[in-house]
Amino acid sequence: MIAPPIFLPARVPPVTPLPIMKQSRPTRPALPTAATYHAGRSTGGSQVSRILLAANAAFVGLFLTACGGANSAELPTAHRLSASAIVCRVDPQALGRVIPRTLFGTNLEWFNNGNGIIANDGTIQPDWIRLAREQGVDNVRFPGGTLSDFYFWRDGVGPLSQRPVREHPTDNGSSANIMGTPEFLRFTAAVGARPLITVNVGTSNAADAAAWVAYCNQPNHAGRAADGMTAPANVKLWEVGNELYLPGNPTDKKIITMTPTQYTAKFLEYATAMRGVDPTIKLIGIGMANSTRVTLPYVDEWSEHLLKAAAPEMDYLAVHNAYFPYLFGQSGFTVKDVYQGLWASPEAVKRSLVKLDALITKHEKQRRIDIAITEWGALFSFEKDWVDHVKTVGSAVYLSRVMQVFLEQPRVTLANYFKFADRSFMGWVGYDQKPKVPYYVVQLYAKHFGDRLVGVSVDSPTYDIPAVAVMTPETKVAEVTAVASLGDNGRKLYVNLVNRSWNTIHKIRVDTGTFPAAATATVWSISSPGVLDHNGRDLPPEVPAALYNEPTLHRQAKPTIGIEQRSHDLNSNLLLPPYSILTLEIDTRS
Repeated sequence: MIAPPIFLPARVPPVTPLPIMKQSRPTRPALPTAATYHAGRSTGGSQVSRILLAANAAFVGLFLTACGGANSAELPTAHRLSASAIVCRVDPQALGRVIPRTLFGTNLEWFNNGNGIIANDGTIQPDWIRLAREQGVDNVRFPGGTLSDFYFWRDGVGPLSQRPVREHPTDNGSSANIMGTPEFLRFTAAVGARPLITVNVGTSNAADAAAWVAYCNQPNHAGRAADGMTAPANVKLWEVGNELYLPGNPTDKKIITMTPTQYTAKFLEYATAMRGVDPTIKLIGIGMANSTRVTLPYVDEWSEHLLKAAAPEMDYLAVHNAYFPYLFGQSGFTVKDVYQGLWASPEAVKRSLVKLDALITKHEKQRRIDIAITEWGALFSFEKDWVDHVKTVGSAVYLSRVMQVFLEQPRVTLANYFKFADRSFMGWVGYDQKPKVPYYVVQLYAKHFGDRLVGVSVDSPTYDIPAVAVMTPETKVAEVTAVASLGDNGRKLYVNLVNRSWNTIHKIRVDTGTFPAAATATVWSISSPGVLDHNGRDLPPEVPAALYNEPTLHRQAKPTIGIEQRSHDLNSNLLLPPYSILTLEIDTRS
């Protein structure tokens, strides 16, 4: 995954310094190299202050440029009401797929007390469990992104007092192995979520991975019983490595990059060993799908090489193609540039998934292969004016459109946002157990949507956006997008709408087609007057103020942004504010 030194996601390759840019907006900003693009993907420190200090010094120095400031003068000053209504037509007879609950997954890492959710004595506060349950989390990926390929699972079993303290693989921090396998399994069991484990391919071996499968799933396993779990955990989801195609991070203590040929051989070796212990497990191979303007290493050969040789052994192909806007090494963009580009980027994600679907279809044999997006989310920059924009209403709009894209793609059946919690800006729940706006996006789809997709279309106005940072230029970007579903055995109709307009309140007329709709519907919505509105400071007090600027709040920002509920008369137009998300829940008439 991507991150600065504390929330560990993926590896960072050597950075090619960019030329110094003036702070005025460039007409054609220099495109970062693949190495620069991935330099946002770093790993962990044990304290946020060290993390952000190191990130600020190292990454700003490496990129030799800062992103443009996010000042209030660039924000929309007034909203306007559309002149006519947009028609949203639902076809409840056009049945789509059953919606997999596994789309509502997240990530937790082993270090820093399991991203801060576990105490030194191994206990997990009930509020962390409650927050995951209330969000609707279906599965949790562990022990990390990049951390996975440096993690030795035996460090995290047995008595806490006997577990080693290990150095972080990509920075100068260290952590005790408090969040190990038994603690992780207890957490997922308490949440009611499926565990997903990523095994170490970068610095370990297939026999060790098979032993981990045995610890979790083998009946009468003595080591697991000694850790207080007599019954098998039946962990079914196993990912074989993480982002091993990346060329490495300047701070990595060991470079573990592989070629497609090397990884394919490793995957087959691991598949044989792990399925030898439990033939019922589902194996996730790591692939590539590029949604950006940057040329990434192996992008045109990695997935095809793996699929050609290993398709019969693979249940999922994992890609990390939905991290945006990714401003590292780029400068001069306004808030409007960035957010309109961010909102349009899910269309590039969609194109990459369609292309990957075709590639899988070409090579798929006797075993069905689905697509897993085991990391995704918003990620801006380490520069202080952008670092904490992942928590804004504007970022939630991006996340909502990405969720719509995932729902619409039939092979995408597993998704894990990065990440549930952390003592840094990347957690969707703050260190103080306060949900950020993105938390409610997954909750909206997990708790206020149906279980079977149906047809829907929207006659929406569009906008065009030029290339911004790594994001591709997009034309005819629909301001209003929709997905629809049936629930409660066909007795409820759900219509989910996302407004990507910068300043237009769209009037929406919903045509429910043959669905016998009641006159009044329930509205579940996420919105606020300002595109940068959020739920308050979320970095801990030890983070120096000089490294971190809060996104600018609208003067009428809501004190707390979450999911709001109200009633709506279906005989009248629905008003959809700019940069907002809304789901209509419609019952059948009595």
